[in-house]
Amino acid sequence: MVDLEGIARRLQKDEARKEIIKWLEFYKGKRDINERIADSIITEVENSKKASIYEPVLSGIKAGDAGLGSRGIGDHIIHQKILEIAGKKEFEDAGIADDIIASIDGIHSRLSYFPFLAGFHATKATLRDIMVKGAEPLGVIVDIHLADDADVSYLLDFEAGVTTVTDFLGVPILAGSTLRIGGDLVLGERISGGVGAIGKLKSKFFARHNVREGMKIVMTQGNGGGTISATAIYYGFPEVIEETLSLDELVTCKIISNNPSIAESMTDVTNGGLRMDAIEISEANKLSFIIDSEKFLHLINPKVLKMLNELQIDPFGISIDSILIFTNNEDKVLELLNKNKIKADVIGYVTTYKGYPILTEDGKRLEARFRESPYTPVKKVIGNYSPYTIDDIEKHLSNAVKFSKIRKENVLKNLKSHFA
Repeated sequence: MVDLEGIARRLQKDEARKEIIKWLEFYKGKRDINERIADSIITEVENSKKASIYEPVLSGIKAGDAGLGSRGIGDHIIHQKILEIAGKKEFEDAGIADDIIASIDGIHSRLSYFPFLAGFHATKATLRDIMVKGAEPLGVIVDIHLADDADVSYLLDFEAGVTTVTDFLGVPILAGSTLRIGGDLVLGERISGGVGAIGKLKSKFFARHNVREGMKIVMTQGNGGGTISATAIYYGFPEVIEETLSLDELVTCKIISNNPSIAESMTDVTNGGLRMDAIEISEANKLSFIIDSEKFLHLINPKVLKMLNELQIDPFGISIDSILIFTNNEDKVLELLNKNKIKADVIGYVTTYKGYPILTEDGKRLEARFRESPYTPVKKVIGNYSPYTIDDIEKHLSNAVKFSKIRKENVLKNLKSHFA
């Protein structure tokens, strides 16, 4: 996509005008209106400077350099700061208020040109996030944005992907929003947005803080989701995509929720893979996972694992969309899952903290990296690092959090005084 407003904000007026017209001609063709649009955008940007008091105090670190959305240590730090502003402490798959559980998942950015897959996997992910906590889904909400030049079929195919999942579960779409990215000021064909899910707690909330020393870790087969689909698409393994169009994880969540006494906690192997799951759970509980790496690898869909091995992509640091079940009744869990044709096995156990959140049985640390395992050609070129140290990112973001909190507190104070 091309952000025309961004061009106007970064360049001097004359240079910005030429650049905006160039991109308008690229996407829209030569038109008399192009010059007037360029002039209007520059005028808008100049006018907007009068509202600069509402602009953020910049952290000095860009999203990509900070690792935002890349599901590694950088992204983890950013999410810690978000939780701080929100006044929350724990990383969880979904949130709960009374007996209502809610979650939201954005579409995978690299599936923008494959809207059916984008809709399918975002819907699967958000429903999984509430179901893995013990919810019976009540419905989903959809927010989809198209860039100005995207064909409307992208919207329709996205909806088809969403409803494939909801129809399978018999879950209604409760509400939705359809907009353009940046209105008239962003050119291109990409889509963005997300799908949210709302559910009602059935009996037990399978919270991460329920994980205790001595529990066994049962894992279901990982068939992959949006991340594996993107890997397959951009490395030229289209036959693997079909493997990801599975809803075994949702069926697993239903089975365990219907038998709440056999498990204490569940989560999914998604953001940053098994490495990051262990870190998030260990932060609250100060525990370690001891993992049988061979059993873990054996539970990745064979076609998916073959692709990852051929591409030298680390399976421990990528989303494979398995379900982790923490239990003291592993035999009963496996019996029920196998009875319902869900492949699963015990891949490890929980113990007291051993100096790192996750280790193999021979004591090797499965250390998380700055980003998740690079899983497309572009990601491999960019690499798994940042120009900043973790301390740099922490320092810059802490400063930005401070100013965001001040802004929040000032507006809250005014709102409360108005109704005092």
